[in-house]
Amino acid sequence: MRSLTVMPQLAAMAWLAALTGTPAWADTLAEKLAPHVGETIDLVELGTGRRFVRPVLTGVVEKNDAVTGLRLRAEGQTTVTSVSLSGIAKIVAGRETVHEATTTGKAFAQLRGRRVREAYDRQAEESAARMKANGVEPWPQLTAEEHAAEVTSLEAFVTEVRQKFPGLSVSETHEFLVASDIPAAQFAPFVANLDTMHDFLCDLYGIPTGEPLWKGKCLVIAFLNEGDYVAFEEGVLKSGMQGTHGVCHQRSDGRVIMACHRGADPATFAHMLVHETSHGFNHRWMSPQRLPNWLNEGIAEWVGTRVVKNCDQVPLKEARAAAFMRSQGTLGPGFFTAPNIQPLQYGMASGMVRMLISRDARKFAEFVRGIKEGMPVEESLKRSFGGTLDDLVKAYGAAVGVPNLSTTAE
Repeated sequence: MRSLTVMPQLAAMAWLAALTGTPAWADTLAEKLAPHVGETIDLVELGTGRRFVRPVLTGVVEKNDAVTGLRLRAEGQTTVTSVSLSGIAKIVAGRETVHEATTTGKAFAQLRGRRVREAYDRQAEESAARMKANGVEPWPQLTAEEHAAEVTSLEAFVTEVRQKFPGLSVSETHEFLVASDIPAAQFAPFVANLDTMHDFLCDLYGIPTGEPLWKGKCLVIAFLNEGDYVAFEEGVLKSGMQGTHGVCHQRSDGRVIMACHRGADPATFAHMLVHETSHGFNHRWMSPQRLPNWLNEGIAEWVGTRVVKNCDQVPLKEARAAAFMRSQGTLGPGFFTAPNIQPLQYGMASGMVRMLISRDARKFAEFVRGIKEGMPVEESLKRSFGGTLDDLVKAYGAAVGVPNLSTTAE
């Protein structure tokens, strides 16, 4: 057991560090990591820039009573990788940074991961300044304790829900808390898609994977039967969602709850699950500033096709939308302005988003970021892509074979 006599131990650690070059704080790192051994942690970032996101910490390597390395099992892998502490730039566990390299000078500058981190932090500072200028309040940065408290609150909510729906079983991924009465073996592949969606949008927006985005976690409640879903929506959340397959509730305090029922087609269910939770991701990114509905739905459809590759719903929607545009020559009423676009227009929204991302994913992320910072949609589009919404319609029309495509006059 470790000595409880603190000061002599610190002196011994300093003496050992002077002889071996081992950081004096490495001993306390073992204590911070001890509760997480055998569990999934948030992130281990190497100085080379490589990131182990959501690895299982299988063990801590110690020598002379100090940490010298970690044993990690990467997400989805069965083999264990040993990583030297000297090559680690950052360790995050339980939403708390428990280790960050303190190298200085030239060696510090050579840490690729640190340069990426600095660029991301710089961009965040610039975004915060623009949000302030535009009168937009960013989402608060939560401490590890605040994240943990929110997860506890969500778990308490689920306990209450289970009193009305006792068939619900609870599981979780790193980013999602899930309650479902769908048989576990059937539901497992769908749950795996959730973290995949999360990582896809992190990549799209340039968010370092492993950074906390949700308030605690995103809660997903999935019912086997439509009747239970409707009863939950009406009786618990007090919302009328009869006739829908699923819905993402995005609260003003930052909490996200997604509810749904399985339906008859597995591929459609998988796509819907990703589609709806992506709305929650967009809600939680940077600020509560809302994206226009066409853009929000277009992103949700796009990421759904990227994650659920065996679902043909989006291509079918785009084909129906193309047929309408060729016959009518327009996008239909209120495409850019309506609070909710029409079902036929989903194919148009996904087609536009796909076109913009394929042209330049970095500029697309900048476009969305500008809106979240409080810029008008057209101003952000012009800054990122150098064109107006009319230019976007013309380019999209040309891409789908309707060169004179227009919007309908309001």
